[in-house]
Amino acid sequence: MDERLTTRCWRTAILVMVLAFASVVPVVGQNSDYSITSWAYGIVVWPGRVSAYLTGPEHFVDQLASAAREAFAFWGFDPPEPVDTWEYPVTYPGRLRIVGPHDVRIVDDSTGEETLVPNLAWEGHHLSPLIVIPFVGGWRMLDALGATATFGALFIHSPLVRSYPDAEDWVHEAGRGYRTVVCASYAGDDVLIHECTHWFQWEWCAVNDVVPQLIPPVILEGMAEAASARAENPVFAAWERRAVIDWAEERCLPDGVGPASVYTVGESLVTYLVGELGPEGFLATLGNWVVRPAEMIDLYEPGWRESLGLPPEYGTKQGDSD
Repeated sequence: MDERLTTRCWRTAILVMVLAFASVVPVVGQNSDYSITSWAYGIVVWPGRVSAYLTGPEHFVDQLASAAREAFAFWGFDPPEPVDTWEYPVTYPGRLRIVGPHDVRIVDDSTGEETLVPNLAWEGHHLSPLIVIPFVGGWRMLDALGATATFGALFIHSPLVRSYPDAEDWVHEAGRGYRTVVCASYAGDDVLIHECTHWFQWEWCAVNDVVPQLIPPVILEGMAEAASARAENPVFAAWERRAVIDWAEERCLPDGVGPASVYTVGESLVTYLVGELGPEGFLATLGNWVVRPAEMIDLYEPGWRESLGLPPEYGTKQGDSD
């Protein structure tokens, strides 16, 4: 074979390989860590590509918006509203640039154009947009957040790096906002309403000068469980009620409620309190739960125990005389 022809063949083969390689390698600067979709009250940050999810973005953002509305409505409030026009679901190419709690931007990969994610208006205040990061499963969540992560969904009120310093870089980038929910992409209505209730708690407390970190966990988690009870499996709900009665037969609130029971006992207690006081009346007691929780327990535990069919005082058996 002619040497010039052989050289030409080699050059052609190399060119074909280069073009083929270029077709599968992402463009430099293109974001492959996550994808961004708008939703009613902020953005959804999908790890990887949206197309990799069995749950389509349209279904998830609709489910998420419904959960947020229900979480606020349970307590008698309308949900926040974006201060500017915000269409959803819209997929945005690019990365997040979060300058501060009220400055969340999406920077287009190819053009550098920035889209400002609108803040929210609620009760006369401006709120940060809510960023939601749905993972395909617990193990992926664990890998992304680091060794300190847990498998459940969670609401985070500060940049993720503070709670999860070992998280992957893209998680720190996407979680630099001040209102973030981390969950699974297949989360049910009960889980999403629960986490959106924590969002409501934080915003309500900010508006009403209550420190949410000082509210007893049994009340905080009880609020989230009570608001999401409508979406709970009825068989599971019946099992939980039986578990609460068993707990109350052996323990009392002043002794404390451990992490294994804080959700079930909390839901039962808050449901009772909302039934007695109404949502508005219950919310008005949150400040008291911060400054004098022991007095609040003494005031409300007897009635709660009676609502379970138990004697009002712990340690008293049915039929005991005064």
